[in-house]
Amino acid sequence: MNPGFARLVANYQRAVRHAVALLEQSAIARPASNQEWAFLDIPHRGVLKDGVHYFKHGYGCAVHLPDGTVDFDFGAKGEIDGFDFWRLAGFAEAKLPSYGFADEDALKECFNREVEAGSLHYSGYILYYLAPFEPNHTQP
Repeated sequence: MNPGFARLVANYQRAVRHAVALLEQSAIARPASNQEWAFLDIPHRGVLKDGVHYFKHGYGCAVHLPDGTVDFDFGAKGEIDGFDFWRLAGFAEAKLPSYGFADEDALKECFNREVEAGSLHYSGYILYYLAPFEPNHTQP
């Protein structure tokens, strides 16, 4: 796997874990599925612990962490380690060169190469996971 891409995915997943921890510390339970999240009766916008703002949408959430915004969707079984090109690009923003990508086109090309190489597994709905992917896998 491209080392810059691997680092970007790892940093994105770390930020998602942090965001989910803040949700839980703010009395917003982690859902067992993306559908449970979609129907969770909480305000669409709010403030979490430490003054961190969030925006609930569809199957996911955008959390405005001090180091930048991370936008993620929960997986079908509540997984939090999924991603897609759009989410990675939005997370990296102007920092793409620090990951070795000149622009979003270069990142997209790398993303597609990783899919073709089998490094990423498509979930069947938007999200990709690092291979090997186990459908019941969730990260603490």
